[in-house]
Amino acid sequence: MTNSRLRVFWTVVGLVLTAIGVVGLIASLGHLAGVDEDAPLLWSGLLNLWRDINPWGLIILGVLGALLAWLGFHLLGRQLRPGRGPGVGDLDLRTTTGPTAAETELPPGATRVRGARLVRGLERDLARDPQVHKASVTLAGTPPRPELWIELRLSSRAGLAAVREHVTSAVERFRATSGLDPSRLEVTARIDSTGAARVR
Repeated sequence: MTNSRLRVFWTVVGLVLTAIGVVGLIASLGHLAGVDEDAPLLWSGLLNLWRDINPWGLIILGVLGALLAWLGFHLLGRQLRPGRGPGVGDLDLRTTTGPTAAETELPPGATRVRGARLVRGLERDLARDPQVHKASVTLAGTPPRPELWIELRLSSRAGLAAVREHVTSAVERFRATSGLDPSRLEVTARIDSTGAARVR
């Protein structure tokens, strides 16, 4: 599911839950026409059905609750997962000669680097410039030619030429230390939250 579809989905879910809560609140205060505020929450037909299926009702509700909890946890994990594309996980920085080489154990002296650590290292490197208030990096795709997105928040006095030179140096250091050569590099610089300027 794309980010836009997920946003639409969660917007609809939020609106439905908000509407249910507002209607319930209005009904409980007695301001909803045709609803008695002293009426029981569960009507008699539903109570009779519940008594008829006892004790299976609790089991069914437990299974449904566990299923909904798992679904909610799965959707929450999808929302909290960073990146615009499939993230780069552990990077095995050795030359692979066959399709099964990546499945073997690392030999002595080989290095495995987590993609998240490369991202944090590049963010720290970019933020060393006092003109850069914050740097966010997304590394996606597959090595050795992943895609690299950089977003910078700059001070209002930042010069784009100096920032471009700083970013170029940081990316070159990233290439040298990681052994990765990004197939796509996109840098967005935001100045004082008033707009965006591209730095290539």
